[in-house]
Amino acid sequence: MMFTKKIILFLFCLLVPGLVWSQDIQEKEAKVLVVYYSRTGHTQLVAEKLAKKFNADLERLIDRKKRIGLIEFLAAGKDAVSRKTTVIDPLKHNPRDYDIILIGGPSWNGHTTPAVRTFITQNDLSDKKIGFFGLCHFIGVEDAVGEAADLISKDRNKKFPTLPLRESELKEEVLTKKIDTFYKAIEEAK
Repeated sequence: MMFTKKIILFLFCLLVPGLVWSQDIQEKEAKVLVVYYSRTGHTQLVAEKLAKKFNADLERLIDRKKRIGLIEFLAAGKDAVSRKTTVIDPLKHNPRDYDIILIGGPSWNGHTTPAVRTFITQNDLSDKKIGFFGLCHFIGVEDAVGEAADLISKDRNKKFPTLPLRESELKEEVLTKKIDTFYKAIEEAK
């Protein structure tokens, strides 16, 4: 009888630390979602690279409003400046199921796109770790990323990790270094 108790105690001592260690590993593996809007494919390129780096699911925002063509391009810029929302297709992934959400899109006249604005305003992201990425041809991406951040937190002191990019920075070696820096910033964010 005493021998059986010792065996049970011995097995208990072996299993408990293993279970605790296994639980710690599961807690450290955060679920990541990359959400993006892309009109021309540049943001999609970055989103796909981020999804690979973060081992994340990918959610493309589909704007139901036509945004291709000269007239539509001008109207899109006007909608962004006017801070309008739009109708987007239903999401394939539920943001509530994720710990970290990376949100990105192009900068239109220094503003967030209507599709990204719609995603942020339709989802409660207050308890998520958030990062922003954005692209532009020349200037305005920092403003657009800041505008998106303001939609989540009105606290100007709250800083979110950001990855602002210009088209010229989409070269493989430049982009890889910037994504690595963004990855570290997300890991260190509270």
